[in-house]
Order: sequence, then structure tokens, then C-alpha cells
Amino acid sequence: MHIDNLHRIDQELCYLKNVTALLSWDQETQLPPKGVEDRSEQLALITSLAHARLVSETTSTALDALGSGEGLPALERDFLRVMRRAYNREVKLPAAFVADEARATGLSQAAWQTARQNNDFAAFLPHLKTMLDINRRKAEYWGFSSNNAYDGLLDLYEPSMSAADISTVFIPLRERLTALLQKIATKPAPDVSFLDQDYPLDQQAVFNALLMDEMGFDKTRGRLDISAHPFTTSIGPDDVRITTRYFSKNLLSTIFSVIHESGHAFYEMGFPPELRRTCLADGASMAIHESQSRFWENVIGRSHSFWERLYPMLQSRFPKQLNAVPLDLFYRAVNQVKPSLIRIDADEVSYSLHIILRFEIEKQLFAGTLAPEDLPITWRKLMKEYIGIEPQTDANGVLQDIHWSMGSFGYFPSYALGNLYGLQIHQRLLAELPTFDTQIANGHFDNIRTWLDKNVYVWGARLTPSELLMKITGEKLSVTPFLNYIETKYTEIYA
Repeated sequence: MHIDNLHRIDQELCYLKNVTALLSWDQETQLPPKGVEDRSEQLALITSLAHARLVSETTSTALDALGSGEGLPALERDFLRVMRRAYNREVKLPAAFVADEARATGLSQAAWQTARQNNDFAAFLPHLKTMLDINRRKAEYWGFSSNNAYDGLLDLYEPSMSAADISTVFIPLRERLTALLQKIATKPAPDVSFLDQDYPLDQQAVFNALLMDEMGFDKTRGRLDISAHPFTTSIGPDDVRITTRYFSKNLLSTIFSVIHESGHAFYEMGFPPELRRTCLADGASMAIHESQSRFWENVIGRSHSFWERLYPMLQSRFPKQLNAVPLDLFYRAVNQVKPSLIRIDADEVSYSLHIILRFEIEKQLFAGTLAPEDLPITWRKLMKEYIGIEPQTDANGVLQDIHWSMGSFGYFPSYALGNLYGLQIHQRLLAELPTFDTQIANGHFDNIRTWLDKNVYVWGARLTPSELLMKITGEKLSVTPFLNYIETKYTEIYA
């Protein structure tokens, strides 16, 4: 009886979450500029309804009666654990606060989009301050003091990992990546002049459609659209939407955005039937989710095997630009190591340094040692220190990411942690599928997706990140597989 009540509530929450996702997707892709205020009110209402349903007396009674779930089947115990975690967080948030947060987030995202287009940090600053204040208050409601508020936000994305835990991982990561960057800087850079041409946007879109087909993206269950910042969202188990953006002189940006977001979509589409439309149809953590997108984007998408198959298709779309460019030169260009202002366009070697920079900034913001007004100056300083270049505009600096406008403080570390998870999982995949590269070169991505289905997607949110990693690899989180992969690959590319 009680478990049935929880399942009914959970299904309603899933549908409300899907409605919110649809409204948010529409805001990022099609909403007229003057529709932002009403959209923010709509989001506030739906979010308030979901909050009230989750923290209802029915939920509380069911959770109390079920206790630890002793005697329930394993799947039900996992469901109970995830529901209890959600309830324990949500019940501490006042209803008015939840509505205010949703309303402010809608307005903040719209303000960020305009501010970035206009290179106007001052216009976004009031919204940024609001989102910072909301997240500090949220951490306080959850019982975190001002000294460790950031830990409370990190726990949303990577359960049980504190800022200190993440720093322990990021310190050796930064040291070895910086050393590798310094070595690569002494080597001749590949010729990438052929990329500095106009690549018609309509042909980019045609190639992206071919690319998704090759990877096995089921277009009867998902779609690709355009937004200011690429993202993936699930409207339902058979309605998973991804977005990209197009630049006529940045062909690689849209290609790798599509591969990255398709990796997220495969995870969302891969949850087994018994988990769909439940709170278990989710990633083990945001970092585990990012492990899948980063794996598809980099380990597969930047491999020589991948382009052995895809490059002729790309050349056929852009014969004037690429027909005289051999595969090996294109492969080196795809893996060029060059400091980039834009995180999502960063190479594999420097990408995690972009994340560590944002992690350090977020720690300072919540420790009170960095004022929001000083963010552009601090951003430029750390970019120079970490990446070796300095943005001349805020649009290419502090305004480039959507996350802070959404109040997603604590999200960024997931990307670099995802690199680490992804390479440990890749090690195991290689052991069980030694023809991995041949499969890619032959376009047999279905075998790779099947392995991921059986080892990663099948678990959804049933396991914690550490439990999932141990189940797949038999090991704890380590920087070593990722760093060994990076050092081996780029030592070969740069001789």
C-alpha cells in the first residue's frame, strides 16, 4: 500500500518534471523574447506543484512506514532510497522559496542570453547576485553553514563528494596536464589553416544528421535543435532532445557538440523499461552522465578510427574546403592542442583546466573571498594562469557558460570528474571488447552501445557513483587511466 502510494507520487513528479523540461527547452530554442516573464511564472507554478506533491503528508507517511525497506525487493529498496533522498532535501525548502527560485531562474537565463550577445556583464550581474543568494539560502535550508555551503551544492551533482575531496583529485590532474601542455608547446603545431574557411551552415546541418544516423541516434525518440548553449533534456523516455549551435568558421564546434550531447541522449534513452517514468531513470550522478558524453565526444569522436569512416562523408559535404586535406592531417587538426577561450571548444589536454578554473572561482564566491563584481577580472587572471591566454571580451570569458544563470553552482566539476570516470569505464570496455577500434572504423557503434546498455545505462540511479564504478571496474575513482590515455595519445600525435 505505502510503496504503491510512493510510486503514484513519483510518476506524477516525473510528469511534472517533464513539463518543466519542455517549457525550459522551448525557452532556449523558440520562445519569443517578450514571452520570458510569463514563461518564468509558468515554471514557478509547475515547480511549486511538484514541490507540494513531493513533501505531502502522503509521502511522509509512506516513507515513515517503509523505514529502511527491509523485506522489499532490491529494485524497490533502491527506489525507496532515491525517493527518501529527494524528500529529505525538498522538505527543508519553503514553498515560497521554491517558487521564487524557479521564477528567478527563468528571468536569469533570459538575461544571460541577452548579456552574452551584447557582451554586457553589468546587465547580467543583478541576476547573478540573485542566483548566488538563492543558492546560499538553499544550502542553509539543507543545514550547511556559510563555511561549507558549497559542499551542499556539490552534493546535488556528485553525492558525498566535498570540495576538499574534489581538490584532492584536481591537484594531480592539474599538475600533469600542465606539464604535458608545456611539452606540447615546444612541438610544431599541425596545419589547421583549412579550418579557417566558410563552411555553409546548411551543409553543417546535413552532416550532423548523417553523423547522428551513423552513431545510432534514434530520431523517432529524439531530435536536434539550435540554442545559444548546447544541452540535452528529456521530455520523456521516448522524447530526448539535444541542441547545438552553428558558426560558419568553426566547423568542429557543432560536430563535437552533437557527439557530446548524443552521448547524454544515449544514456537517457538507455534506461531499462522497469526504470522509465520513475526517479531511478536518471544518471548515478552528473559526473557519471558526463562520463558518457565525454567518452563519445573524445575517446570515440576524436579517434582516428572514427574519422576513417566519417571523414569521407564530411569531405562530400565540403569538397572545396576538404578534398585536398588528407585524413591524417584532419585527424591531427581535430586533436590540435591549442589554448582556447571557449570551454566547449577546448582540446582534451586543456579542457579539465577550464573546469578547475571554474571550480576555484565557485569556491571563492561561496567562501566570500570573491565579489561577483570582480568576476571578469578574476576570470581573465586565472585564464592567463591556467590556460595561457586572456579573453578580451566577457562574452568569451565569464559570460560564456549558461550554468550560473541557471543557479547550477557545483555542476562544473562533473565535467572533469566525468573524464576520469569515462576512462576507467573505457578500460573495462576495451578488456571485454578488444576490437573496439575496428568496430568504430566499421561503423558498428551498436556493439559499443550494447555494452554500455548492459554495464552503465541499466543501473540508472540505482547505484551511487562509487558503487557503479566498483561494479564495472572493481576499482575506486582514479586519475591514472585518464592521464595515461591523454599522455599516450598526445605523445604519439606530437612525437
